[in-house]
Amino acid sequence: MGKLTVNNLVKKFGESTAVNDVSLTVEDGDLLTVVGPSGCGKTTFLRMVAGFIEPTAGVIKIDEHVLSNRAGGIRDVPPENRDIGMVFQSYAVWPHMNVFNNVAYPLKIRKQDKATIKQSVMTVLKLVHLDGYEERMAYELSGGQQQRVALARALVMRPRLLLLDEPLSNLDAALRETMRGEIKEIQKKLGITIINVTHDQIEAMTMSDKVAVMRLGNLVQFDTPNNLYEHPVNTFVAQFIGSANIIPSTIEKDVKADKEGMMDVKLLGKWPMKAAYAETEKKEGFLAIRAHHVLYTPDSPIRAKVVRKLYQGNQFEYFLALDEDVTIRMLASTTLDFDIGDTIPVSMDKTVWLDD
Repeated sequence: MGKLTVNNLVKKFGESTAVNDVSLTVEDGDLLTVVGPSGCGKTTFLRMVAGFIEPTAGVIKIDEHVLSNRAGGIRDVPPENRDIGMVFQSYAVWPHMNVFNNVAYPLKIRKQDKATIKQSVMTVLKLVHLDGYEERMAYELSGGQQQRVALARALVMRPRLLLLDEPLSNLDAALRETMRGEIKEIQKKLGITIINVTHDQIEAMTMSDKVAVMRLGNLVQFDTPNNLYEHPVNTFVAQFIGSANIIPSTIEKDVKADKEGMMDVKLLGKWPMKAAYAETEKKEGFLAIRAHHVLYTPDSPIRAKVVRKLYQGNQFEYFLALDEDVTIRMLASTTLDFDIGDTIPVSMDKTVWLDD
């Protein structure tokens, strides 16, 4: 079992608040990814769960086992007694040891017998696809193999919770993609609860059961990847997850939903269009529109000027100026080959209204 519950977690460094009143629950066997820009508090959050940093306030529990409770006068459980495994960004693989001894180290310091150690190490090496590498020295391994060693060393104790601190950031793009799939496969095989910290939105979307988006120490949205993408709570989430176009727009006061659940909006205050109905008291806000929802539409009254064009192999990425201040992205098939300076008609087939 490994259900993590965090209630009203706060960490202050002097007058600066790194984590501000964060509450969330990670169900047993789920993979949570915590994302956000540098300095948002995601690594501080992870290290408080691990026990490396003492919270200023709040409660941390695994199942019913309280690890930290600032208000309850309970002494924090030290990191080595939390039944938590952790993989760091740097891997921390000992170069003077071979693969077997690197992975076996946590078991040896707990004085487990040799037979148990060998069985446990060989089992976990097979799980991370390193069986046959046990005699290889760590310095002879590639970056991806060292990452697997660090992962095996964290898993060999069968922790209730596994913490990953940007473990894929040092790998090349192709290897990152491979390791994302392997970590997800390991999670499903072991049924282990994982918290992964990253700034990579693709990693968050492809690996996670839930995603926590943080900004300036605050938990902005905690949801499934699909809901984050389709229903962001504000422009920050819309831009951070999926790089949406954010366009100032207006609505009439007391706007109502039509029978399709849509409402009338005006893009840049002048082009009428439909957006999914949202309860709001504001007349001015923003439309979030994904780049693949911007379409070349010959009969559309909306005109945009091509200001930049990037070839991506299977598609073009166009940057289109709607006016002097607003430029949007459009992804289009290579069959739509426009030149910089062209003015083209476009439409938006899916939009989300956001107050801020």
